[in-house]
Amino acid sequence: MENRQKTENQLLERLNKRTEVKPFIQEVIHLITGAIDQLMLKVFRKDDYAVKYAVEPLLQGDGPLGELAVRLKLVYALGAISREIYEDIELFLALNATLQQEQQRYEFTDDEIIGPVRMLHCMGVLPEMMRFDQPEDVIDQQLIDLQKYRYKQMVRSALVLAVTALVAEILDTGEIGIGI
Repeated sequence: MENRQKTENQLLERLNKRTEVKPFIQEVIHLITGAIDQLMLKVFRKDDYAVKYAVEPLLQGDGPLGELAVRLKLVYALGAISREIYEDIELFLALNATLQQEQQRYEFTDDEIIGPVRMLHCMGVLPEMMRFDQPEDVIDQQLIDLQKYRYKQMVRSALVLAVTALVAEILDTGEIGIGI
């Protein structure tokens, strides 16, 4: 239990350092990659010789399991992770690929980000942002800006907690500690 708390604290600390969407998603991919790598080593033989000479070359960049997407499919096919975890990681990979291709700077509350985030299994239901589009909603701009900032922070915080739980669950699957 103490080890899990330490792991979660490390994950939270790393995710909280990323305040913009693109670096945040890149960090998510990095954390997931580390967790899947550790799970792969746990799934395969525990013999040091087998790990060093058979498993590690498979996982290296030019090995057949060098890509995260391939490793992900393997651990899913072996039953080491659930369908929900598999789908969430696939969604993060797709979101990361999209962000890498586009030069635009996104906020956590932009439709291009919030849409996929709402589809995550590890994510709870997000509240809707307050709407200020009615004629009777003549409210000062400071209040509107404050509400937008508050909503952005809510989405980001919920995402940090969801990713932390997702990565911790992957690590717990093989009862392994963090080494990411």
